[in-house]
Amino acid sequence: MSVEIKLSRSNRTYRPNDPLRGNIITRLPSSISHRGIHLTLNASVNLQVRGGSAGFIESIYGVLKPIRIVKKSIQVQPSGKISAGTTQIPFSIILNDGGKDDKFYETFHGENISIQYLLNVDVVRGYLHKSLSATVEFIVESEFAILPISPEMVFFYITQDTQRHSLLPELKSGGFKISGRICTQCLVSDPLVGELTVEASAVPVYSIDIHLLRVESIMVGENIATETSIVQTTQAPNIFFLT
Repeated sequence: MSVEIKLSRSNRTYRPNDPLRGNIITRLPSSISHRGIHLTLNASVNLQVRGGSAGFIESIYGVLKPIRIVKKSIQVQPSGKISAGTTQIPFSIILNDGGKDDKFYETFHGENISIQYLLNVDVVRGYLHKSLSATVEFIVESEFAILPISPEMVFFYITQDTQRHSLLPELKSGGFKISGRICTQCLVSDPLVGELTVEASAVPVYSIDIHLLRVESIMVGENIATETSIVQTTQAPNIFFLT
């Protein structure tokens, strides 16, 4: 016997004002009695250390406890029976019902920090039988994600004087200059666009790698702890050399 939660949206993505709808699906070899079917929505901000190399955030791992964002519980059905075979039980939960303590943030799965929304179902069967349970994660998206964002291009330049790491002697003496611009405001679902120009370089340029970094911050007292990790590395597809 088993129980499953199937949400109405295949991508499991919702906004705070959307109703969370779906079906509780039970598959039973024979009918069973139960003492109620309950749904619980849990959302929390968690600090998680992966691989034991999270720097300063790792040092405060034992200090910070999970922060609960939302917790709601509803009874889908009172005590009764579920027939043998496959049964679908519909449900609907309002995420943002106006509760003053409810705060919704976008789902986030970072290297050290996560914001997660989980929906759990329990078919309570009494003391002599183990409850049937299942959990599914759904994604909460910002209400502003559907609004158009005005692109904001930021200009930048890179030279031997802007670098903090060690450089080849040829670059130190001969120098280089790279200029460009990049859009700093965009939706997560949209491409990150920009352009760059290698204006001068004392050594040949064979490839250009672009790193997308994730910056995570935690407020600890009056200080902010920040960790940076690489999300994606992409090689610039088109390089044109001018002579």
